[in-house]
Amino acid sequence: MDIKEYINSGVVEMYAMHALSPQEKTEFEQKLLLYPELKKELQKVQESLDDYAESHAVNPRPELRAKILESIETTSSKKPKAKVVPIRENNSLTYKYMIAACLAALVVSTFASWFFYSRWNEAEDRYSSLLNDKNQLAQNYNLVKNEYDRNVNDLIVMRDQQARVIQLFSTDTAKNYEARIYWNKNTQQAYIDILDLPVPDEGKQYQLWALVGGKPVDAGVFELVSGIQKVKDIPEADAWAVTLEPKGGSVSPTLEKMYLLGKNS
Repeated sequence: MDIKEYINSGVVEMYAMHALSPQEKTEFEQKLLLYPELKKELQKVQESLDDYAESHAVNPRPELRAKILESIETTSSKKPKAKVVPIRENNSLTYKYMIAACLAALVVSTFASWFFYSRWNEAEDRYSSLLNDKNQLAQNYNLVKNEYDRNVNDLIVMRDQQARVIQLFSTDTAKNYEARIYWNKNTQQAYIDILDLPVPDEGKQYQLWALVGGKPVDAGVFELVSGIQKVKDIPEADAWAVTLEPKGGSVSPTLEKMYLLGKNS
């Protein structure tokens, strides 16, 4: 048994306030003999209750005390003294018992309210923490799954035995720009894998061209992302080129902005 969990369950406070059933009380007192830390916790709770009761004790108003004494003196002047004394004691004891009962009820209700409110807040905090952890795990799972699916798709394209692999190199010999084309002539599907290209200026985008008999055919625009990207289907191609065009692509290539070029092997 985990005694700390038993203590945190609130059973110590319920015992101190006499709120346990007879069976629970007997079980608690048995554990009290076995676990010194349980006895120590009970002492702390009892001391807290005593301190609370003492700090919230209320004395009767002086005016009320004077009225009670005046009433007693008036009564005593009309009746024999032998009968007045017990009445005064009974009234005093009743008054004290009523105040004590009110204070005890106030202490018990206040402490119970505080105890259950604090436990509610703790449970709510634990729920929020678990919910955040669950959402974070879901996000991480989606990221891993998307990355896995992308890698699987890339591998399928790369291992296609009917696909031609065309290497594109920089038209500027001083640069090391490079990309790779995967083209299956039978299915006409084409993919591009960017190995190295500079980030385009704002409002610009790279566009792939298939050259057929020296004439350019639009093969689609693409982004600078890792992994293989699907472009437009191309039925025929002798060579491939990449140019920098306005965002969304152009009808014809801007030759002075050609970055990559490669022929079918």
